Amino acid sequence: MHGLCLLVGLGACTDQGPPNANPELERASEPSRRPDPYRNSPSRFGVVPLHAGFSPDPRIVGGRASGEVPAHSMHRKCKGWISESPDYLLRADTAFFKLHILVRSHGDLVLVVRKPNDEVLCNDNRRGTKDPMIASDFPIGTTEVWVGVHEEGEEVDYRLGFSEVSWQSSSISLPEND
Repeated sequence: MHGLCLLVGLGACTDQGPPNANPELERASEPSRRPDPYRNSPSRFGVVPLHAGFSPDPRIVGGRASGEVPAHSMHRKCKGWISESPDYLLRADTAFFKLHILVRSHGDLVLVVRKPNDEVLCNDNRRGTKDPMIASDFPIGTTEVWVGVHEEGEEVDYRLGFSEVSWQSSSISLPEND
């Protein structure tokens, strides 16, 4: 599978988006047409159930990022390497007008999410920091969340936060053991 993902995505790795595209956040305009090896896979670290007005805000979970699969196999604009299974499943029983998903670590990580409608969002670095963040609307349903690395086979501890309000990365403490 690894070789197939690499072959499928290699040609699109260096494509540039339209001139007005936000280079920090890439979106897939339509679902992938090839069979999806990630669909309905169990998560590595668990489920994060959320509803509008959740508390505490931010909701913080932890994990260890790894990468065996090129992230561009999810969408041609995604960078880095992700695990085969999503790190977390975000289960929303209410829609979110704007939900922030932010990763903190001592390393340089990537963030990939796939919404229930198959829209894929990627972020490498948020402005002025190496911490990736995605702020978007999220519908009711299960969103898959991958925290990936820049180098294949690398492993990095992280903290992953979900918030309905605008916040700084310092709202999430860094992992203790790296």
